[in-house]
Amino acid sequence: MPTLQFAWNEEMSVGIPEVDEDHKRFISLINDLNRSIMSRMASSEIKQYLQAIIDDAEKHFAKEEVLFKEWQYPDAEGHAKIHAKVLHTLDEIKKQFIPYGHDSDWVDAGVKIKKLLVDHILKEDMKYADYYRNSVLPK
Repeated sequence: MPTLQFAWNEEMSVGIPEVDEDHKRFISLINDLNRSIMSRMASSEIKQYLQAIIDDAEKHFAKEEVLFKEWQYPDAEGHAKIHAKVLHTLDEIKKQFIPYGHDSDWVDAGVKIKKLLVDHILKEDMKYADYYRNSVLPK
């Protein structure tokens, strides 16, 4: 069975403290969701954890998009489209949530959410982190 818990590490840092703090909160929320799944909490509780991730992602993505405008990030529009896809995928996972579903389905959903958000940080967010370091930070 795949591991559902994970910890922040410096490879995930974009070098922007407020964004890194948001990403650390993402990880904590995902760990909470996965603990709720593994502990076989009531489906209503699991769904609350899932909704907390969606709500947090919406706020975080909106914050990033404001920063992109401030920085005049050239791929702001493309990154915003990726944010929309991530939120759509999270919403689809939530819609597919069946209170009486198999434990393995819930575990798969938890792993998918973890992968989705961590991949986003490690791949997409590192692109703007490079731009920030090279173009926004004072030399």
